[in-house]
Parts: sequence; C-alpha cells; structure tokens
Amino acid sequence: MAFLPGHWEGMAPQSIEGTGEKPFELSRLGQFYASKAYLIKIKDTFRDQKDPDAMEYLRAQLSKEQFREACLRFKTDYVVRDSVEIQNKIRIDRSVFDCNLSRWEEFSSIGKKDLFEVYEKLTRDSFPFVPRKQSKENSGKVLNSPNLQIFMVDGSFSFAPERKEFMSQIEAFSWRPETRFRLAVFGEGYSRIFPESSRAELRNQWKDWKPTGKSTTADLGNSLVRLRRILVSEDKMGTKPDLSVIILTNAKDGKNDSVYPAAIEALRQIGCKVTILYSSYSGPESRRPHKDAVSRGADFREVTYFQRIVTARDSKTLVFQGGRLYTTPQVLDPNAEIDETVREKVEMNGSYSAGEFLNPWALSEIYEKIRKEKVISSEPVRSNFSIVLAKSIAGSLKDRFLNSGKKALIKTKGRAFWMQFPSFFELSEGKKGAWKVTFLSSASSPEGVEVLPESVEAYPYPPPKTLDCDPSSVRNYFQNTEKSKFDCLVRGEILELSRP
Repeated sequence: MAFLPGHWEGMAPQSIEGTGEKPFELSRLGQFYASKAYLIKIKDTFRDQKDPDAMEYLRAQLSKEQFREACLRFKTDYVVRDSVEIQNKIRIDRSVFDCNLSRWEEFSSIGKKDLFEVYEKLTRDSFPFVPRKQSKENSGKVLNSPNLQIFMVDGSFSFAPERKEFMSQIEAFSWRPETRFRLAVFGEGYSRIFPESSRAELRNQWKDWKPTGKSTTADLGNSLVRLRRILVSEDKMGTKPDLSVIILTNAKDGKNDSVYPAAIEALRQIGCKVTILYSSYSGPESRRPHKDAVSRGADFREVTYFQRIVTARDSKTLVFQGGRLYTTPQVLDPNAEIDETVREKVEMNGSYSAGEFLNPWALSEIYEKIRKEKVISSEPVRSNFSIVLAKSIAGSLKDRFLNSGKKALIKTKGRAFWMQFPSFFELSEGKKGAWKVTFLSSASSPEGVEVLPESVEAYPYPPPKTLDCDPSSVRNYFQNTEKSKFDCLVRGEILELSRP
C-alpha cells in the first residue's frame, strides 16, 4: 500500500502550519494509522516537497490515470490519498485505488475538533479488504496474567455522593486491556457480590441495586468473608489473575468488629492486594476498626473534605480530616498539601462532642453550631475522593508492573523523561530512534501520564510531525480533549538506562 501526498484546506497544527508540509503530513498520518491497525506492507513515496516528482500529485484532485501511474511507480497493490478540510468541523475524504482491478472506492469521516480521532475512525472504515492486526500478545508472564479489579462499595444512603464520584472515575480511568472487574455492594444486613464482568457490564450491574440503610464494619466484614468464599470456589487451574480489592466505605464500628480484620487477613492469604478508601462521617474513634484491618495487611487511604467560608470576621477554609475539623487560611484544591503550621483545630462540643453525626458535606453548618459564628457565604464542599481513588487504582497497577520491562531516560524536544520498554528491546545509551507508543493518564506518575510498556514498537516509516509527543504535549492533549489514551510517536535519544 502506498500513501500519496494529500490536499489540506484550512488551518493545521502549529508544527506544520506555513511550512509546505501539509500534503506530506497527510501521507505520514495515513501510514501511521494503517500500520497500527492492519497487516500491510507500506511503500515509501515522497518524503517532502524537495522531491520534484511529488509536484504532480499536489493538486486538489487527481485523475484515474495519475493513480495508475502511482501503481506502476511504487509497485504496489493499493494507492491511497486523503483530502482534509478543517473549518467548523474536520472532514477527511479518502480515495483508495485498487491497482489490480483499476478501480477506486471513496470513504469519508467527519469530527468536531480532534484530527487524530477522525483519522482513526477513517482508518477503521476504509480498508475492509485488508486483514486486521490481532490484539498484541504481551510477552512475559507478568504482562500475560489477567488482572481482576474488585470494588467493595458501601451501599448506605449517606455514601451516595462518594458512589457517584466513584462511577465517574471508573469511566474516566484508563484500564489495561487485560483488566476484568467485579462489583460487590454491602449495607445494613445486606451483601451482594456480582459476577466477574467487563467495564461495560459493570455499568449495567451498577444500575441493578438500590441503597439501603446504614452500614457498619460488621456488615463490611461479613461481605468480605462472602467475597473470599466465592473467589476460592471459582479458583481454576492454570493462569491465576492478580487480585486487587478496593474497599470504599464510611462504615462505623459494628458489634462484631473482629470479623472485619480477620476477613482482610483471609483475603491476603489468597493473594489479594487490599486497599481501604475511607470517608469519615464521624469522629476519630470511627477509624479504629479500619486501622485494625490495616494491621492485617491492607493499605489505608483517607478522604479529606474542605469548604471555603466567609464570616463577619474573616474568610477561611474548613477542613475535615481524620475525623477532626480544622480551619486554615489556605485556599485549597483537591491536590493541595495542607500546611499544618497554620491549621487550627476546632474543638467539638454540644451534640458533636461524641464525634457523631459529622456529615462532611455540611461543614459550614457544623462550624456555625460549634463556634456560634454566622457563616455569611460559602463555596460548595469539595473533597479529594477522586484523586485518592485514582491513586489507589494506580497503586495496584504499579505494584503489578513495577518489575516488568526496561526503563530508559529519553531526550526528546529538548526535554528528558523516563520511559518503560518491553523486556525484549535492545537498548543502549546514545541510541536514537522513533517509537510508536500509547500514553495513558496516570495518577501515580509525576508527569500525570505514562507510556504503556507493551505498546512500544520501533517505528520504521517517516514519522508524522503532528504526532511527535512527550509527557507535556500528551498532558495538554488530554486536557483539551478530555481523553485519557493517546497513540503517538516519541522521537529522541537514550541518555541513560535504569540499572536493576
């Protein structure tokens, strides 16, 4: 298959606007997406405008005779040419000429603002006669083993705001292709363990239950015991999945708290990584059974709530953390570190002295009753729940992939970043290259994004300049498009290899 220089009307990305590269960039983009999706051999055509033979292919429309000439020139089965128009929308029209049958087909794709998304859709639709690539088989035991992500979710009425945020994060997070899911819900005298599922099936399961009453750590413990029993009964010979359980709860002490930590220990014994994501709705004593569970092998993460208020005296931020209420002059966001040197504890009194009925979504009302100070205005209560959840998910994946592949410090576009390669790659310091990669959003990475190691491939064709990427440009792409996955090209030099 050969991709001819195309025709581009309208503005182009800054990297090629005004350079004369637009027609040749279209052939490079066509090569990139076709080689990614299909089992084809791509013939090199014209690399840039310096080639005098390219001029005859740069007009807006090409004749059938010109397509025939291209067939003979490049000795290929198919000749492809794209025309792009970018106005209020993005439109790509593609001509695919069959050199053997001397006929062509026309395909089109339209999108709103993401050129790369439109190109991917066009590529999926325009080569029905070409065999597709199968899903890449990952090499190595670590990457081949399936991953079962289990969510044990508090089904009490009071936990509704956190549950809503939980589902939005499940939709937004970039999951590795081998990940399967299991949903478990518990409440007052209630427990339901759903079958293993895909993410789409999990969404349907989520609609198939209703909140109920309150919840205690005894309810949680009983549900975990039941979960373990089901996992053991379904255990099969062969490849065992990596098991991760994330518990999302605001459950208080139950009558039989010993079941809860014992259930955590029992899950750990069958290989489950367990993380408790706790939202405190009462005083610090309510954390005790969860801390006991931590001593049996679970990780513990706690949600912080905060609200900016204005009183007659001043403006401040209320912070509910660890079952205690504080004030701080800091203006906070979910990522902010709280400066403990300026944090002031609010002593509980009256109906709150026992640490009961502390709804973190009503911080200004609690403050008014304790301090007898009128709140003139307030912003909505916010929390770092989504960030803590993302870190919990990323933490379980990071443990799983920590020892897989090789890491190299890559210098690209004047910057350097660490990138993970599959273990079979031959790497050496000073080596230059172009690699096709898939970036995912990542709460565990300092850059906010990371390369999926098993996606990395050496790229043998002329690289599209608009797909040159590094963590900074990918992060900007995610912010502008609200996506969390991007296929692109890293071009650079290996400065250093990570030593084991």
